[in-house]
Amino acid sequence: MGNRINSFHNELRIRILKDFEILHDFHSGVESMDHFIRGDFRLSVENHFCQAYSVTHEEELVAVFALSFDSLDLDADDKEELQTGISMAGTPDVARNYEETFYAKPRYPAMDIAYLAVQQKWRGKHIGDFLVKQIKDLARRQTLAGCQFLTVEALATKEHSAVGFYERCGFTANEVKKPYKDTLRMYMTLFEKESMYDEADD
Repeated sequence: MGNRINSFHNELRIRILKDFEILHDFHSGVESMDHFIRGDFRLSVENHFCQAYSVTHEEELVAVFALSFDSLDLDADDKEELQTGISMAGTPDVARNYEETFYAKPRYPAMDIAYLAVQQKWRGKHIGDFLVKQIKDLARRQTLAGCQFLTVEALATKEHSAVGFYERCGFTANEVKKPYKDTLRMYMTLFEKESMYDEADD
């Protein structure tokens, strides 16, 4: 089963979205998301809020996502969890002689998953997980600006919630859920240490 899924993922093509007409019948199963994707999504791209990407399989549209640059504010508790390695977001891969400077910073450069939606008929093929991994790799490889974290405003309503999905991908909450917001801000480390210290102290 795993090999079949991996083979399918290798057949997916990710391109910058230029033809917004292909979105006219996009259906993710989340009405508010679908309404936005078929309408104001184009305006967000044209007004430089984000860059949009299409995901296709044999030229059939499977998913869309969009990315923006972002900045991440971390409070003292977030930083302590990152330092001690207990954060779901992962321990940042920071050189020992830079740790004090790193953790003293008030905010950090990040790449934001502005939107991510998979067509309902393509659910069950782990496409969302695959795309988060691709986005993480893209954020690591881009050289336009510094980038240390991945962020997302995960949909979090009674009807639909993406929080569990992003948690499974390695994200952790950056705030307490607010009753007046239908999203939850989450983040994860882009460059993660495999262990607190790779070498034992001399």
